Amino acid sequence: MAALASKIKAPFQSLVQFVTEAWFELKRVVWPTREEAQSFTAVVIIAVTIVAVWVGSLDWICAMLVTALKVYGS
Repeated sequence: MAALASKIKAPFQSLVQFVTEAWFELKRVVWPTREEAQSFTAVVIIAVTIVAVWVGSLDWICAMLVTALKVYGS
């Protein structure tokens, strides 16, 4: 019976230990300053925009090729 009780308590103890360790780990993190976060965000937005334009251009070119092949194929 005691073994069953210890098995039931074990997951909760593990969860508490995990949350405690995660909290202390988060306290040790060096968080970026507001300016750093803003500049990183700008870099990500610019990179995503460039990739989106590139993929959109490839899609448009492929669509034009397929349309041209349909016209000449019929």
